[in-house]
Amino acid sequence: METASILGYALLGLLQQKPQSGYDLRKIFAATPMSAFSDSPGAIYPALRRLEERGLVRSQVQERAGLRRRRLYRPTAAGVAEFKAWQTQETTREDIVRRSEELMLRFAFMDDTLGPEQTLEFLKGFAGQLEGYVPSLREWRGAHEGEMKLSGRLALESGIQGYETLLRWARKAIAMYEGEKKEGRKS
Repeated sequence: METASILGYALLGLLQQKPQSGYDLRKIFAATPMSAFSDSPGAIYPALRRLEERGLVRSQVQERAGLRRRRLYRPTAAGVAEFKAWQTQETTREDIVRRSEELMLRFAFMDDTLGPEQTLEFLKGFAGQLEGYVPSLREWRGAHEGEMKLSGRLALESGIQGYETLLRWARKAIAMYEGEKKEGRKS
């Protein structure tokens, strides 16, 4: 069975929070950083239709007194299972290099779907991959910066700093989850 698209996973994540219409979803995408995945009705409605055809969501028309009818979508058990399987995939270096937005999307819904323990494990894997990748970028820069024009060196430095920022964020997030875990034990 084919997997959902990134837009499909974003929709599944939002629908697990509460049933919503395509219009409701478009408003969320337009008003948040999720617009990177699309806020276009030409993408969202076909993606919802594909999810429904695959049995990952179901829809129901909601009649509303004096208001226009709307179609509400909610995930099926199969949709929840596929979403959790996507979220629990091991984080690889390839993910860090090519799919960091997808990793953040997976993370955004983890507390709701997987709970804090698995979220913490995800963060540790994420940080571990970054801890291996950032030094390799610095090493490559050191070996090649003499051959690079200024614009190339600065662009590389921007990329390295972006990964370093992600690593600092991941370490801080791990500390926050571990702090909550300790506080939870005291309760």
